[in-house]
Amino acid sequence: MQKIIAAILCLSLASCASIRPENATNYESQLQYPDETGNFVMINKKVFDEPMLGILLEYTNKQYTRDNIDVYVYPIASFDWSDAEETLNGEMQRVLAEIDQAIEYGHYQNRGPEVTEPYAFSQGGKQFSGLKSSFELTDKNGIKYYSNAYVFLDKDKYLKFRTSFNSIDTVPWNGDEAVNELLPAIEVPGESEYMAGLRAEHKKRFTQHIMKLLLQAAQENPEE
Repeated sequence: MQKIIAAILCLSLASCASIRPENATNYESQLQYPDETGNFVMINKKVFDEPMLGILLEYTNKQYTRDNIDVYVYPIASFDWSDAEETLNGEMQRVLAEIDQAIEYGHYQNRGPEVTEPYAFSQGGKQFSGLKSSFELTDKNGIKYYSNAYVFLDKDKYLKFRTSFNSIDTVPWNGDEAVNELLPAIEVPGESEYMAGLRAEHKKRFTQHIMKLLLQAAQENPEE
């Protein structure tokens, strides 16, 4: 029975928009982010047509231009994220799985084992808490990178940082400085009308899924 409930709780939203809905978040006008900070400058921005993918902001270090700092802002694919620890852990596992899939597709050669730990800092009287994973990543040309993934929650959205540092250019390094400098300057918008409707529909179906699986479990395990 516990496995069934766990499976239900893992159900996520599904969205298949080929053209960005008008009532989805307008990141161009509603997201606040820095074009430049003391050490970093934005070099690219992309709003995805699929609302669940959100927006990508690409930054580079002013002094070390081969450093890769990618920031993603995108909605949480669930109607309930009240358990922040569980939500962050689940998303970090998904992020690592995406990297492993990229390795399978040949975009990278391999990666080393990750070390995942809480990551928190304060700035301007505000506390920021999330998760950080660190690992070595080897690209298809055999160059090793010191790589990190960070995940934070804000309103109904994830903020994900992906940082990579070329081992030829630097000693073992991490993205802490980039996160500490960029994250406090990012202000995400609240829930969009599009996501509110999507979550409401998913929540409406939620009870039906529970009842169906519980009934199935009762029939298969009458002694329980």
